[in-house]
Amino acid sequence: MRAREIAPRSPGSPVNAGDAPPPVRLKAAMARPLLAMARANGVDAGVMLARARIAVDVDDGDGLITLAEYHRLQNEVSAALKDETLHLSKRQLLPGTRDFALGNLVGATSLYEAMRLLARTYNLLHGGEYNSVRRRGDMVCFVIDDRRFPYVVDDNADFIQFSVECVQIFLHCMLACVSRPHAHAGLRRVSVRRERRTADAGHLDFWRAPVRFAAPVYELFYDLDAATARIEPPTPDALSSARVEAEIVAASGAPRGAGRGETADFVRQSLARGVIDQTRIAALAGVSVATLRRRLEAEGATFRDLRAEVLNEAAKRLLAGRTPIAEVAEQLGFSDFRAFNRAFRAWNGLSPRAFSEENRDPAS
Repeated sequence: MRAREIAPRSPGSPVNAGDAPPPVRLKAAMARPLLAMARANGVDAGVMLARARIAVDVDDGDGLITLAEYHRLQNEVSAALKDETLHLSKRQLLPGTRDFALGNLVGATSLYEAMRLLARTYNLLHGGEYNSVRRRGDMVCFVIDDRRFPYVVDDNADFIQFSVECVQIFLHCMLACVSRPHAHAGLRRVSVRRERRTADAGHLDFWRAPVRFAAPVYELFYDLDAATARIEPPTPDALSSARVEAEIVAASGAPRGAGRGETADFVRQSLARGVIDQTRIAALAGVSVATLRRRLEAEGATFRDLRAEVLNEAAKRLLAGRTPIAEVAEQLGFSDFRAFNRAFRAWNGLSPRAFSEENRDPAS
């Protein structure tokens, strides 16, 4: 059935299951235009590199940096310039604009609604209809049409294309903050304007979906069912630039340092034992709720996603064992059957009844 074909990953699960791939890398030389812009505006490029924790010589033609490192450098330079467009647009955006856009997503009940809110917000900020959301057959498409965008200069087409492609990655990770399983599993295709893949396009390895080149506009295509499935509205805590950065790190396969993932594993184990209150879990870990959230964020996770992951796995196990749906809802702490039905459909793309019928344990 259709919903089974687009079943999202379990909420909170790593983007790259199984053996972790190497982190997405790009040529360090791609950072040169950013640093040149910083120098032209009286900003010390060395300080920017240090703050972004980049030790590679960007003038080394063979040097490589990770996508996460480049994103950090972008953040540092945009903060120093006090312009989130990095002086590429005649209409500058003050620091904090991204968090403002993310704040508008609070209460979104589907990925489709979040896409429309983002398009509307950025059109208002940029003063033109450069972003749109369209339905195309069985997909929903977020379109960036920059052909009439007010760029300050248009003599560096390569850097502009690269910058917009990075914007696409950032937008996708913003949507992942709204609903990680629907954004990552629902992505079907990406379109970019560059003519072909070149040696300096390592950042495109971020995508786990086909990339179409030489397109007239930039596009992100999502499965219609995944995009329109009802989701639990995101909270303000889930929507911040720091959360987007964590999504970029996680989705681009950046390696975890020693001890990374321990907090998320502890939360999963506690949830599996039936401790589902965040305050109690924080107390068991010997930290405050705020500290627990910060540690999870550093690992690219949220309490909400981990709770959904554990509840979803428990629900599927009980349903496969022929436990009545109402009893499953009660065991997992849902207020009523309808609330459980909505949550299960958002997690898996089909109802508990349909899942139970298709996945009954023959031994039960």
